[in-house]
Amino acid sequence: MNAPAPIITARGVVAEGMLGTAVAERPLELAVGRGEMVCLIGPKGTGKTQLLRALAGLEPPAAGSVDLLGRRTAALDAEGWLDLRRRAAFITSDAPLLSVVDAVVNVTLPAMYHRIGEPAMVRAEAIALLDKLGWRGDLRLLPAFLDEHQRRLLALARCLILKPVVLFVDEPFRMIDVSGWRHFGAVFEGLVRDDRLAVLMVTHNLPYVRESGARILFCGTRGSRLFADWRTLATDADPEVAAFLAESGFHAATVI
Repeated sequence: MNAPAPIITARGVVAEGMLGTAVAERPLELAVGRGEMVCLIGPKGTGKTQLLRALAGLEPPAAGSVDLLGRRTAALDAEGWLDLRRRAAFITSDAPLLSVVDAVVNVTLPAMYHRIGEPAMVRAEAIALLDKLGWRGDLRLLPAFLDEHQRRLLALARCLILKPVVLFVDEPFRMIDVSGWRHFGAVFEGLVRDDRLAVLMVTHNLPYVRESGARILFCGTRGSRLFADWRTLATDADPEVAAFLAESGFHAATVI
């Protein structure tokens, strides 16, 4: 039996924010399938977000090619992008919500835009999705009357209402407390384990990366390197990796 085709395939990719002779020494080779998570980590200024955007097809890579859901992103026309955007979602920590409609309507907007389902059915799906994500609160409130945790849950649910197969996430844990990031971390792990989504995530939350069991894409000054897991990263001899971990509070004696 043939193995399922990867959701994402990157060949020799260098993102715009990673340009330079030294960086080009390590262009990215990557294949990600359903039910897999990859965390992009590394020092600030090494092009993690630009690389994530290139993998999501939001920006062309400076070098190399990206296949997303079996299609070369550089060759997609408008119709191809419309289809792709129903199955590939991208979210940031500051994803805006529509301020003049309530929580449930915010979640339903993509489905209504793409004319998927009757309004009553879409609304019911949105409420069920929020319940699955662990929503606690009044769904009739406008975003301004919700806390940060609730607003981020709405933004995530809005991405998931179209039932994507891959989710690109940029800094989901930024400026939320420990209980908040642990909740979101469990949500992402459930999406990978139970719904078989592919999740690619930029994060500076190394405790989460350590606990998640995800593959790790380290972005450094010489480019990107893929590690199978935290232990492989933590025991690597690369001085840049060791320095990054130490600066992040993971010292040699306790890093594993």
